[in-house]
Amino acid sequence: MGKSRFGKFEAAPLSSDFIPSLREPTQQILWIGCSDSGFQETTILDLLPDEMMVHRNIGNMLIEGDLSSETAVKYAVSVLGVRHIVVCGHYGCQIVKAASREGLQGPWQSKLDSLHSANKHTIEQLPEEEHDRTFVKLNVLDQLRSLRQFPEVVDAAKSGSLQLHGIVYDTHTGEASRLVEEPECRI
Repeated sequence: MGKSRFGKFEAAPLSSDFIPSLREPTQQILWIGCSDSGFQETTILDLLPDEMMVHRNIGNMLIEGDLSSETAVKYAVSVLGVRHIVVCGHYGCQIVKAASREGLQGPWQSKLDSLHSANKHTIEQLPEEEHDRTFVKLNVLDQLRSLRQFPEVVDAAKSGSLQLHGIVYDTHTGEASRLVEEPECRI
């Protein structure tokens, strides 16, 4: 189990029926994925393509003031009434690295630098080969925290009509893990 500024969390295996399919073309999921992923991680769940609205951006990040991401979240929750929002990071991400993030600028760079600074002690205590993998997980948790700042998300989650999920995809094995936070650690 990892411990960070987010509290305790663990990566648990993800089964393909984690979110049951409605078996009808109704968008029930907003999938927030990374723009540099060259694979179809959205196929890890046994869902019809029409059940998912996919939004890709740099590092699957939700940055305050990013009109594209903010509009996607608000539309999915308020208009489509999605039941789930998945933030999916992937191991080997060239954007989300524990060390160098060359070429990244502005608020994306700042957000990752702040996240790294806040969790530097945790990351550095791990074997070096785990640094990037752990940082990918921490970034997914940070994006879930960002989602919890949207008024639409807060209202839908309080009413029980929306669930948020953090998932990490392993590009080498084709397997995914869901990040399970202890309830009292959610920000």
